[in-house]
Amino acid sequence: MDNEFRVSTIKSRLDIPLDIAGRFQQTPKYEAQLSQEVSNKLGYFDGDLIEIHGKRTTAARVVAIETDGVDGDSIGLNNLMRNNARVSLDEIVTIRRAELKTARRIVLAPIGKHLKKSELLKIVAKKSFLDTPFVEGDVTYLRSKIMRYLLGSVTWMRVVKTDPDGVVVATEDTDFEVVSKPIMPGETAFTELPNLGLEDEEDDVNKQDFSLSEDEWAKINTLLGLGLFNSRMEVITFFLREGIKARMDIFEKSGSVMDQLNQLRSNVKKDS
Repeated sequence: MDNEFRVSTIKSRLDIPLDIAGRFQQTPKYEAQLSQEVSNKLGYFDGDLIEIHGKRTTAARVVAIETDGVDGDSIGLNNLMRNNARVSLDEIVTIRRAELKTARRIVLAPIGKHLKKSELLKIVAKKSFLDTPFVEGDVTYLRSKIMRYLLGSVTWMRVVKTDPDGVVVATEDTDFEVVSKPIMPGETAFTELPNLGLEDEEDDVNKQDFSLSEDEWAKINTLLGLGLFNSRMEVITFFLREGIKARMDIFEKSGSVMDQLNQLRSNVKKDS
């Protein structure tokens, strides 16, 4: 195709030099770093959607950078992107502009852990992956501190189905489905799931992450001062769990209402 371009894979400037299954500390993004020269040559702008063809196809957003001492015909990919393209450093990949297709539906399966289906998971998935490009078979993870604390670890996911096929981008209108049956790590692109370094980050939260009053934050800080908890997140997680247990009646009623709504949607689809 006219817009295909072959480039050598290098580590992203936002990455650190590690092997394919190694550790990386920053939040992995679906980005491909190209030199400004290459971007100009191909007519790419920051944020443009491209396909990356290695041993498999994945997708990314273009980020143009000023290169210094790096061959211009190179592409910077973080570990997550290299894994999804099935390539190592210095291998050759082909890139080309991708057709922008909105995802009507994305089906995700957890990797290595069983998850109970819930509306909360769908909401977290939608928030985590808004405007993210995907190809069926990609590996990703839920970007949610709350879910990480509730489930005890990072929740890795594999994209098992997209509608339509090919490169799709998640939007507010995308319907997410999270299946319960887990996929084992050996069935994914990873020989070992990368360590995101989240266990070593400062265990805290920003006030803007939660709509609490100053008085409520003061109460949380009082508990921290007494040494009853190690972090704000521990306090919030504790009271979140206690609140769920105390108002289980709400969730039982909500589950019943959701079952009725799903049945109504199903009936409407059959009649249309």
